[in-house]
Amino acid sequence: MPDANMPIERKETGIRILLSILFAVIVHVVQTVLGVVVVFALAYALITKRPPGDPVKRFANRALSYQYHILRYVTYNAPQPPFPFADFPLELEPFTPMPEQNAERKGSERESGRD
Repeated sequence: MPDANMPIERKETGIRILLSILFAVIVHVVQTVLGVVVVFALAYALITKRPPGDPVKRFANRALSYQYHILRYVTYNAPQPPFPFADFPLELEPFTPMPEQNAERKGSERESGRD
């Protein structure tokens, strides 16, 4: 990454402007897809009374990581443009499955007098 005191070439700035416009469109698409995933996850949880499966949560986590890398690039916090100009980013926070809610269910059964 160039030193903060060094001037940036106009050509480099022009390329970054064009890429930033492209990434602004990509961020909008990613946000729309994440919105659909959230609605799906909430509907699934409402209907089945269970959280969505691990593949859905992993997909959302990867999409959030990608969006984060895009925003770091367009704000000059990352020197390299993200995917498709680099490898798809790994998850920022590794996926961790949610613990089973059996303990919570047992507690509510005790309160209602069922054991």
